[in-house]
Amino acid sequence: MTESPSSPPIRVLHVDDDHTMRLMTKTALLRSTAPYEVESCASGKEALEKFEAFSPDLLLVDMLMPILDGISLIRKIRVLPDHIGKEVPVVFITGKDNIQIDGRHEIEPVLGVITKPFSPTQLGVDLANLIKNFKETL
Repeated sequence: MTESPSSPPIRVLHVDDDHTMRLMTKTALLRSTAPYEVESCASGKEALEKFEAFSPDLLLVDMLMPILDGISLIRKIRVLPDHIGKEVPVVFITGKDNIQIDGRHEIEPVLGVITKPFSPTQLGVDLANLIKNFKETL
């Protein structure tokens, strides 16, 4: 999906405990044909602290992180005061195959799961297509 230059950027809150993965993901999105603004966080705690001020359009979250894993983080975001995190869609990233998301209905909308390693040149397009498909179902 190619956006016009005047399209507002898609604001992505990216959460991953791996420094290299954060850099690679942010670089891939900023070089994408779709416009992105990316805020990277090293932990679920940091993501919760930045969530309201950043006001993301999409959450891009590693499933397996220490202390607060991706699913637990999304559960916390979904119950933030004033429902500010209730409808923000999420895409999970994981190195595991065949991921089952228990209690998925509690954390919807979940747009999909991207498996590591992913194609840096394709990531931005894949996310833009997931968002486009999601918006078409609303």
